[in-house]
Amino acid sequence: MTLKIIVMMKQVPDAEEIFIDPVTYTLNRTAARGVINIPDENALEIALQIKDKVGAEVTVISMGPPQAEEAIIECMGRGADRGILITDRAFAAADTYATSLTLAATIDKIGKYDIILAGESTTDSGTGHVGPGVAEFLDIDQVTYAESAEVVDDKIRVKRILEDADEVVEVPFPVLVTVLTGANIPRRATLRRKIDAIKKGIERWDHETLGLPPDWIGIRGSPTIVGAVKVPEEKKRASKKISLEQIPEMIDELFEKGIIKREDGA
Repeated sequence: MTLKIIVMMKQVPDAEEIFIDPVTYTLNRTAARGVINIPDENALEIALQIKDKVGAEVTVISMGPPQAEEAIIECMGRGADRGILITDRAFAAADTYATSLTLAATIDKIGKYDIILAGESTTDSGTGHVGPGVAEFLDIDQVTYAESAEVVDDKIRVKRILEDADEVVEVPFPVLVTVLTGANIPRRATLRRKIDAIKKGIERWDHETLGLPPDWIGIRGSPTIVGAVKVPEEKKRASKKISLEQIPEMIDELFEKGIIKREDGA
């Protein structure tokens, strides 16, 4: 029986090309170039490694605007078999709760799956909530902070990187695994596979396809409320030029202010 693997991928804006809307307090991505979220690339690579070793059908799903198709084509160019874009204006400005709900509904509609892989967090928010949130909505086991993973019989064996230790766990299917940034070196897409992906095409699903009421998704279904956004003031550092003759005087001043201390602690 062929394993069914789903990879959750997000196209994120280049961090240097986004700004916060002063009215809605949400990220304005309109002028930003889209790139694949880095830890999601690592998650896809683990899926493809499993596919290479034991055989699997890899489906990439992404929730985002129409231009996110480019990122899905890139993933299929690396070896994914199927791409689904969850796109609808009703999904706009979703927080992690509404996003998790939407992705879980997508996976539920796909049906049979054994492993769900995702990056541990995204570079545009960094909460790390979506993967665990999807697992909770689907009511399946989850393993976080994965550095590597392999299939052993009907289980997945995962090496986790924790603050004070490494941990290896085995979990039966179905299971969701979130993967750390830098867990591996993602492979490159091939031109042949990208052409095949373009010919095959990408499926587009909206909120009606998923059977989700508009009040459950997007900004309307998001309980997170941003009260205000403040940009911290940049502290300016003062500097002054000194001559060689003034160095002893400067050192005495640094001692007096406690910035430097003598070797004897005085």
